[in-house]
Amino acid sequence: MFDTQKVLNSWDFQSENQKVQFLDHCYECYGRSDPSHPMHGLYTGLWQEFCIREAGEIVRNQYFDLLKAIEEFEKQNEKVSN
Repeated sequence: MFDTQKVLNSWDFQSENQKVQFLDHCYECYGRSDPSHPMHGLYTGLWQEFCIREAGEIVRNQYFDLLKAIEEFEKQNEKVSN
C-alpha cells in the first residue's frame, strides 16, 4: 500500500521549490511567456532545452576535464609506484 504520510514526511520543500523557480526562469528566458511562442503555456521540454542550449557544452567540457584529471592521476600513481 502507498504510504502518503511517509512521502510527505520525506518531502524536501526547499529542493522542490528551487525546481519550480528554475523552470519558471527557463520559461521566461526561452520566450514561452510570449503568446506567439509555439510552446506558450507549456513547461514540457524546458529541462531538455536548457541542457541543449546551456548545460550541454559545459557538461561536455567537464567530462573531458575529468578524463584529463584521471589521466594525470594515473601518471602520478605510476611515478610513485616506480
